[in-house]
Amino acid sequence: MEQTPIGLFPVADADLQAKGRQKMHGLALYIAHVWEASASTDTTLCRHHGIEVDSERIALEIAPALAAIRTLDLEVIRAGLDPAGVQRYLDRQKSDPQGQVVLGLVLARNADIHLPATLDVQVDRIVGEDGGFRVIPAWEPYDRLPPVVRENRRGPGRRNGTSGQSHDAYRDAVGGHLVIETLLDALAFFLRCDPALARRVAGTDELAYFPLPPYTVHDYERRHPDQPNRADVGAEVRRLAQHDVPSGSVREISYRLLDDGQAVYCGYTVEQFGVKSAFTEAGPQILRDVRAGFPYAALASDGARQEVAVDAGGLLVAGGYALEDYPFALPYRHPLPQTWLAWWRLALEDPFWYRRQRRSEGRTLDR
Repeated sequence: MEQTPIGLFPVADADLQAKGRQKMHGLALYIAHVWEASASTDTTLCRHHGIEVDSERIALEIAPALAAIRTLDLEVIRAGLDPAGVQRYLDRQKSDPQGQVVLGLVLARNADIHLPATLDVQVDRIVGEDGGFRVIPAWEPYDRLPPVVRENRRGPGRRNGTSGQSHDAYRDAVGGHLVIETLLDALAFFLRCDPALARRVAGTDELAYFPLPPYTVHDYERRHPDQPNRADVGAEVRRLAQHDVPSGSVREISYRLLDDGQAVYCGYTVEQFGVKSAFTEAGPQILRDVRAGFPYAALASDGARQEVAVDAGGLLVAGGYALEDYPFALPYRHPLPQTWLAWWRLALEDPFWYRRQRRSEGRTLDR
């Protein structure tokens, strides 16, 4: 077994070391409990009301994890530093993305302990799991927190240099993010502060309880504090999807919609054996695809089919029209424009969904 490296803020005091190892063990264990609880809720599918979500057990398992994070932050790492060291630690926390998560979770912990309000977790996704459902929770965005939480600026942080900062950190680094990822970020931050505090599998350098056991997954899930978070993986997935041309032989543009003034082109990719899968795409990406040699065709309201090209001025054109002026048909069946718009916004929000509609994994919309 290799020697444990020295961290950014190693704990020298023996008593604090013992406390830190206990709390790090607890944090790892509580993260595993949150993970397991996500697949052990009473979420059900009702024939009249749809999916009825239960996240109470998850919330109950989150509370001790938040307490352990606060103890490690305040009563282990900071308690072992001199005033200059504390300032360096606070500066690191404010500039480090994972340190910002630790600071932002102070707000969640204080609300749970000190205020007459709780922070409900929102349901980011629900995945079928062994005949039941697994709930994947995310923290509520800051603007949707209870007013008593947002208005409380005189919590315990005023005595240790974090008054008010936890609100900003929650807004920037916690709100809207997956609960499990924020807990893994906090654990990763403390591992970098002092790796010697971690509970490891006997005789190895492997962290106890990690990686978390796999469940049903449709794209990417982070299961270890050393793994990149979903946002970073998603950004790379989107970059690669935009860099590569779509699958299929051609993309046929059937409609043009406007989303906040931006033109969105909607249509179908012709895949193998003539199967068609839906896509939505913005003009700049179509321009990149066409320049890379991938064919697009524009379908007019009168049935005409024109190849999309790039003119000498770098504009997309089809049949003598600029693409933004091409006489596409209006989407018919009243709900369809809304369906296309929802499809586009999902592609904006979810890079894995965006990749699926570019790489042979689109889903056909009812025409």
